[in-house]
Amino acid sequence: MRRSLALLLVAALAACGGSSTEGSTSTSTTPTTTTSTTVPETTTTSTTTTTTLPSTTTTAASPPSTVAGSWAPQPLVVANWGALGWWSESGWVSSFDTLPISGGEDYQVVSVSGSGIVAGGPEVEVCEPIMNLGVELSDPSQLGEWPGPFGVAVSAPWVVQPNLVEQFTDDGTYAGHARDVLEGQGMDVASPVIKQLYRVDLEGDGVNEVLVMAENFTSPGSEANPGDYSIVFIRRVVDVEVQTAILASSLHPSGGEVPFSHAVGGVGDLNGDGKMEIVVSSRYYEGASVHVFEWVDDDLGPLEQLSQGCGA
Repeated sequence: MRRSLALLLVAALAACGGSSTEGSTSTSTTPTTTTSTTVPETTTTSTTTTTTLPSTTTTAASPPSTVAGSWAPQPLVVANWGALGWWSESGWVSSFDTLPISGGEDYQVVSVSGSGIVAGGPEVEVCEPIMNLGVELSDPSQLGEWPGPFGVAVSAPWVVQPNLVEQFTDDGTYAGHARDVLEGQGMDVASPVIKQLYRVDLEGDGVNEVLVMAENFTSPGSEANPGDYSIVFIRRVVDVEVQTAILASSLHPSGGEVPFSHAVGGVGDLNGDGKMEIVVSSRYYEGASVHVFEWVDDDLGPLEQLSQGCGA
């Protein structure tokens, strides 16, 4: 059974508070918008000094722009249960009958569960009985193990995390934001449980976004209990107004439906443009999937570009 993700752009329902580091420099319009005012903070500070340093002949080495390895001719993105697609210089390829590999390529891990480089085999069908086209990885656990979250790997030579990705702990600020977002979706949750918080700089502009995951269960069964919820959303400041975009949600005020557990699966640059995509991991009692979102612009927000799953 597969369940599609809910994608809804809404503006923030409360002003940024506490240790919020959300910030941006563009304007936004969304189909359903209310806004709150905040002062964006950036990750870059400047100082003035009257001290003059002596000249030196020592030059600090710049970090490499590429990573050594054997890479596919196109940046193929894979999960443990099949390929998602690749970037073709002008757009994402998500429908295919064969993969741009010959076997033996390396893959950089983009996952909150692991990191590094894993080797991949030749094109093969995986995930019985669905038989998705994909590759078998030398260490699939780096992408995540049940119950997840799960990430992806990409056969590409560039640094896949060129910008800030930092996990942090909530001081109550984002529980409040999650309460407001859930209320806007018809859920009355007094104290949302925050399970993931990531401070990220998707565009490398020194201004942070925040990814939030809130959930009140640990292992979804075949039927939701009344009040069950799992939601992933991003908060981003545009000028002095906060945008909130819901990436995935499974909300059950009355219970009865099949619940999904959604989480941040990884953040990384999957197409080599210097901007990072967001991987959302989803699972239910019979399967799991991953979904790649790209922040297109401040009008459209994050749009799903690639996905792959395995389950009944």
